[in-house]
Amino acid sequence: MASIPTSPTPLEDTAVCVVHTRAGERIGPRLAALLDPVDAATFHEYRLPANSFVEMHRHDYDEYWWFTSGTPIVTLWTEAAGAREYQLGPGDMVACLRGVAHTLRADCEVVYFQFSSTPRAGAREGHLTEGVPQEPMEA
Repeated sequence: MASIPTSPTPLEDTAVCVVHTRAGERIGPRLAALLDPVDAATFHEYRLPANSFVEMHRHDYDEYWWFTSGTPIVTLWTEAAGAREYQLGPGDMVACLRGVAHTLRADCEVVYFQFSSTPRAGAREGHLTEGVPQEPMEA
């Protein structure tokens, strides 16, 4: 059985995954060193209807959410850091390292671009929920 690709290091501060691009921030050197190359073919726009949520899950690859409208609440979770919520808005991006669990919810429609890294050999596809706490959870 192939080993499961996970976050390259135990992430103790999930704030490194949040980038406020509209405020001029860019992915910093610490985060850039951990991310795998982006797969341009995965780039697409999503619309999350008001009062909806995305289940808490993780991936074996890096996933990005770049928000263009709405005010989502994103929760990021690792065993080392626990859960932390981030109130975001247009121009904010979340770069979820492989293995970092994440969820998204909002009381208004949220529009965002989603894309991911090129999967490593042995990476599983889709939302992975084993070993991930599910709602409700304390942030």
